[in-house]
Amino acid sequence: MQTSIRELMANSGVAFGTSGARGLATAMTDLVCFAYTKGFLQYLQSIGELKHAGESVAVAGDYRPSTDRVMEAVCRAADDMGYRAVNCGKIPSPAVALFGLEQKIPAIMVTGSHIPDDRNGIKFNKATGEVLKDDEQAMASQTHLPPNFRIILDGTSSNRVFYCCSVLSLICEE
Repeated sequence: MQTSIRELMANSGVAFGTSGARGLATAMTDLVCFAYTKGFLQYLQSIGELKHAGESVAVAGDYRPSTDRVMEAVCRAADDMGYRAVNCGKIPSPAVALFGLEQKIPAIMVTGSHIPDDRNGIKFNKATGEVLKDDEQAMASQTHLPPNFRIILDGTSSNRVFYCCSVLSLICEE
């Protein structure tokens, strides 16, 4: 059974805000961040902006305490879909957006921007510019994750969680 991003939004309390997902850092679990990113990348595939495995996706973040964990989940989602996450480090949002525009690749910024430190967000930029409300609606309809992956992902330890998921996917393929 697949779950839509729209269902995840209702269950997690993480919703679309300015150019992406925003919510309490504790609600932005590895599962939520992975799924939102996967929904974004699936949407880009559906509109023809991403076409080939190995294409690059720029990822950057701010200095909030939860940012490194969220960036890891974002990068793992890109990797899971066969794309190459380009870690741009801790830079301002306009810098990673400009990098994406110049390189003609999508860019993802993990930042809470102007909201309090107990929150964070993931801003999505297409290779052609900022994600708009119509894009968000299409992203919200994307589905993600096989059931075994969904059950294990609880946001407590990203390394352990993703390791377990990798093992499960190997077992399920046999």
